[in-house]
Amino acid sequence: MGKAVVLYNSRGGNTEKVAKNIAEGLEADCFNNKHIPNLQDYDLVVLGSWVIAGRISFAGSRYIKKLWKKNIEGKKVALFFTSGAPDDINPMGDKTNPRLIKDIMFEAMEKKLTTKSQITILPERFYSKGAFRMSKNSTPKEPLGHPSEEELLQARKFGENLKQHL
Repeated sequence: MGKAVVLYNSRGGNTEKVAKNIAEGLEADCFNNKHIPNLQDYDLVVLGSWVIAGRISFAGSRYIKKLWKKNIEGKKVALFFTSGAPDDINPMGDKTNPRLIKDIMFEAMEKKLTTKSQITILPERFYSKGAFRMSKNSTPKEPLGHPSEEELLQARKFGENLKQHL
């Protein structure tokens, strides 16, 4: 069986909770964006971030762009993210062509990954509600209670299902 790793960036802790549950289900290593290992020994890389203003976070964008320096070339990659409203229409988007936040996020993550690297993006994807926060230390607005225990269980199952790619 191959080896997997879950990488994430998290501002308020929601994406971290989801990442750790995916890693638990996948029986994988788990690192935040400040401690990314060399990916040479991994077969599967699971990447996650959070959303701000309907787009991937700045820190998420930066760490994903830099993964080619960590030997992501040739890896299988699965994507996940957290958002206060992943199933909503992007309020900052083109009003003539409304798109869901989840679609925009996955497309943006994929584009950043494939610009410099030849990788295989897996069709399996996961997203979970997080919380609306104006800053890292601000009190979250709705939806409070996310990710819920049910969403964290779904994250573990997502991880378990990814084992087929090892």
